[in-house]
Amino acid sequence: MPLYCLVYTSIASKKMSDEDLKDLLIRIRKKNETRHVTGMLLYLDPFFMQVLEGEEAMVNNLFSLIKQDSRHHNVSLIYKKPIEERYFSNWTMGFSKVSHENISAMEGFSDFLQRPTTEFFNESPSKVDELLYKFKYEILF
Repeated sequence: MPLYCLVYTSIASKKMSDEDLKDLLIRIRKKNETRHVTGMLLYLDPFFMQVLEGEEAMVNNLFSLIKQDSRHHNVSLIYKKPIEERYFSNWTMGFSKVSHENISAMEGFSDFLQRPTTEFFNESPSKVDELLYKFKYEILF
Protein backbone atom coordinates (compact mmCIF):
# COMPACT_ATOMS: atom_id res chain seq x y z
CA MET A 1 0.00 0.00 0.00
CA PRO A 2 1.51 3.36 -1.03
CA LEU A 3 2.61 5.78 1.68
CA TYR A 4 2.04 9.51 1.68
CA CYS A 5 3.54 12.44 3.52
CA LEU A 6 1.42 15.50 4.25
CA VAL A 7 2.77 18.72 5.76
CA TYR A 8 0.71 21.65 6.96
CA THR A 9 1.12 24.80 9.02
CA SER A 10 -1.38 26.53 11.29
CA ILE A 11 -1.64 29.18 13.98
CA ALA A 12 -2.63 28.33 17.56
CA SER A 13 -5.93 29.84 18.67
CA LYS A 14 -4.51 30.46 22.14
CA LYS A 15 -1.14 30.31 23.84
CA MET A 16 -0.19 26.67 24.37
CA SER A 17 1.43 25.90 27.72
CA ASP A 18 3.79 22.96 28.10
CA GLU A 19 0.93 21.10 29.84
CA ASP A 20 -1.41 21.83 26.92
CA LEU A 21 1.19 20.51 24.51
CA LYS A 22 1.83 17.37 26.59
CA ASP A 23 -1.90 16.63 26.79
CA LEU A 24 -2.24 17.13 23.05
CA LEU A 25 0.67 14.80 22.34
CA ILE A 26 -0.70 12.05 24.59
CA ARG A 27 -3.99 12.07 22.66
CA ILE A 28 -2.33 12.34 19.24
CA ARG A 29 0.11 9.51 19.89
CA LYS A 30 -2.60 7.08 21.04
CA LYS A 31 -4.77 7.81 18.02
CA ASN A 32 -1.89 7.73 15.55
CA GLU A 33 -0.75 4.35 16.84
CA THR A 34 -4.11 2.79 15.98
CA ARG A 35 -4.17 4.59 12.62
CA HIS A 36 -0.57 3.57 11.74
CA VAL A 37 0.32 7.23 11.27
CA THR A 38 3.77 8.60 12.05
CA GLY A 39 5.18 12.09 11.94
CA MET A 40 6.41 15.12 13.78
CA LEU A 41 4.94 18.30 15.23
CA LEU A 42 6.90 21.54 15.61
CA TYR A 43 5.62 24.42 17.71
CA LEU A 44 7.01 27.95 17.60
CA ASP A 45 4.48 30.04 19.49
CA PRO A 46 1.97 30.62 17.92
CA PHE A 47 2.83 28.53 14.83
CA PHE A 48 2.43 24.79 14.29
CA MET A 49 3.99 22.72 11.56
CA GLN A 50 3.10 19.06 11.33
CA VAL A 51 4.13 16.22 9.08
CA LEU A 52 1.90 13.14 8.81
CA GLU A 53 3.02 9.88 7.21
CA GLY A 54 0.78 6.95 6.40
CA GLU A 55 -1.67 5.38 3.97
CA GLU A 56 -3.15 8.05 1.69
CA ALA A 57 -6.81 7.71 2.74
CA MET A 58 -5.87 7.77 6.43
CA VAL A 59 -3.66 10.84 6.01
CA ASN A 60 -6.43 12.63 4.08
CA ASN A 61 -9.07 11.73 6.68
CA LEU A 62 -6.84 12.83 9.52
CA PHE A 63 -6.09 16.13 7.80
CA SER A 64 -9.83 16.74 7.38
CA LEU A 65 -10.27 16.30 11.13
CA ILE A 66 -7.26 18.50 11.89
CA LYS A 67 -8.67 21.35 9.77
CA GLN A 68 -11.79 21.37 11.97
CA ASP A 69 -9.89 21.47 15.29
CA SER A 70 -10.60 24.72 17.16
CA ARG A 71 -7.15 24.76 18.82
CA HIS A 72 -5.75 26.32 15.68
CA HIS A 73 -6.75 28.29 12.58
CA ASN A 74 -5.29 29.29 9.21
CA VAL A 75 -4.54 25.66 8.46
CA SER A 76 -2.54 25.64 5.24
CA LEU A 77 -1.49 22.56 3.29
CA ILE A 78 2.17 22.92 2.30
CA TYR A 79 2.38 19.66 0.37
CA LYS A 80 1.19 16.11 0.09
CA LYS A 81 3.33 13.64 -1.80
CA PRO A 82 3.95 9.90 -2.14
CA ILE A 83 6.97 8.58 -0.25
CA GLU A 84 8.96 5.38 -0.51
CA GLU A 85 9.49 5.05 3.23
CA ARG A 86 8.63 6.85 6.44
CA TYR A 87 11.14 9.38 7.69
CA PHE A 88 9.62 9.37 11.18
CA SER A 89 8.93 5.64 11.26
CA ASN A 90 9.55 5.17 14.99
CA TRP A 91 7.33 8.03 16.13
CA THR A 92 3.56 8.13 16.41
CA MET A 93 4.25 11.85 16.79
CA GLY A 94 7.66 13.31 17.45
CA PHE A 95 7.63 16.81 18.90
CA SER A 96 9.89 19.78 19.28
CA LYS A 97 9.10 23.15 20.79
CA VAL A 98 11.11 25.50 18.63
CA SER A 99 12.60 28.62 20.17
CA HIS A 100 13.29 31.88 18.40
CA GLU A 101 16.95 31.47 19.35
CA ASN A 102 17.50 28.07 17.78
CA ILE A 103 15.63 28.85 14.59
CA SER A 104 17.26 32.26 14.10
CA ALA A 105 20.64 30.55 14.31
CA MET A 106 19.79 28.33 11.33
CA GLU A 107 21.07 29.64 8.05
CA GLY A 108 18.20 30.48 5.71
CA PHE A 109 15.47 30.59 8.34
CA SER A 110 15.72 34.18 9.54
CA ASP A 111 12.68 35.13 7.42
CA PHE A 112 10.61 32.50 9.23
CA LEU A 113 10.50 34.71 12.33
CA GLN A 114 9.41 37.79 10.37
CA ARG A 115 6.63 36.36 8.21
CA PRO A 116 3.68 34.03 8.75
CA THR A 117 4.59 30.37 8.29
CA THR A 118 2.17 29.78 5.46
CA GLU A 119 3.78 32.47 3.29
CA PHE A 120 7.33 31.46 4.13
CA PHE A 121 6.87 27.77 3.35
CA ASN A 122 4.48 28.15 0.42
CA GLU A 123 7.16 30.20 -1.32
CA SER A 124 9.80 27.53 -0.67
CA PRO A 125 8.36 24.12 0.27
CA SER A 126 11.85 22.60 0.34
CA LYS A 127 12.40 24.60 3.55
CA VAL A 128 9.79 22.36 5.21
CA ASP A 129 11.90 19.23 4.86
CA GLU A 130 15.04 21.07 5.86
CA LEU A 131 13.44 22.43 9.03
CA LEU A 132 11.85 19.11 10.01
CA TYR A 133 15.10 17.21 9.52
CA LYS A 134 17.04 19.74 11.60
CA PHE A 135 14.67 19.23 14.52
CA LYS A 136 14.26 15.48 14.15
CA TYR A 137 16.55 14.72 17.08
CA GLU A 138 15.47 17.56 19.38
CA ILE A 139 12.46 15.83 20.88
CA LEU A 140 11.28 17.43 24.10
CA PHE A 141 8.26 15.43 25.22
